[in-house]
Amino acid sequence: MVRISLPRGWRAASLSVGIDIGRDVLRAALMRRRGRQRQVLQLAARRLPPPGSGRDHFSDLDALAGHCRALLPTRAYRDAALVLAIPAASLAHRQLVLPAGANQVQRLSQVRAEMAAHGLGVEEYELDYQVLGPQPGSAGDVQVLAMAAPTLAIEDRLALAEVLHMRLAGLPAEDLCLRDFLRQDRPARTDALLRLDNGSGWLIQGGGASQPLRWTIADAALSLLAELAPLLHQRTHQLLLTGDQPLLDHLPPLFHRYTSLMAAPARLPSCLVLPVDVRTSHPGPLPGFHLAMALAARGLA
Repeated sequence: MVRISLPRGWRAASLSVGIDIGRDVLRAALMRRRGRQRQVLQLAARRLPPPGSGRDHFSDLDALAGHCRALLPTRAYRDAALVLAIPAASLAHRQLVLPAGANQVQRLSQVRAEMAAHGLGVEEYELDYQVLGPQPGSAGDVQVLAMAAPTLAIEDRLALAEVLHMRLAGLPAEDLCLRDFLRQDRPARTDALLRLDNGSGWLIQGGGASQPLRWTIADAALSLLAELAPLLHQRTHQLLLTGDQPLLDHLPPLFHRYTSLMAAPARLPSCLVLPVDVRTSHPGPLPGFHLAMALAARGLA
């Protein structure tokens, strides 16, 4: 376990911490703003003893907070912004077509009505939406991605921030946050993003929501390729890889051998600066830390 420490000369107003809470590991990224750049100050990870964190509901909030404190310095808790993710597996998505002329209040009301019709009411879920763009063939409508997160997942993360005495700056959806972070240098949106960890996996393409995968760590790599084959769009240019599953290291040659699609670890955005000491202690593309860095960057947006 590596503990994050604060450098000399840091400015509290420009610090952000992203914590990726996995099933059996915590990963944290400490980041600061430098003009248009985002500098990663340090990365840290800590294994969680069984039964782990529970990604939707934290069964032992105090124990989890203790593990978070072991990663971060006291001054970061007092001054840095904190960003946590809502796991993709916890979210329910619906792609809707709504009137383009609606204001934000009207659109949220429309989203609530549509999601309630799918059994996702405001009593048990917190609702949000993202406008994807015009509806093809209908100038008066827009495509909207509606999202529902369990209220319990939201409340647990609010409670964790309160126990840590940190200012919670955001609770973004895991899949959309990672997509926006890793593809910001590739605006054409022709790349798909595949995330695999020890608890779950998902695929996201274009501007829509992620698709959960049935594949588990007990399955063979070729079964993953078989599941992905019918899901990938023909216009997909490249498959970007992220997550902490060791299988990710073996996927690029498998895709090269069995498909025409190139697969490679997702590159970090050009606005991100990794100091020499961070690159030395964490060499390579760092797919396991992608989400923690994406969350920290969201806190500086």
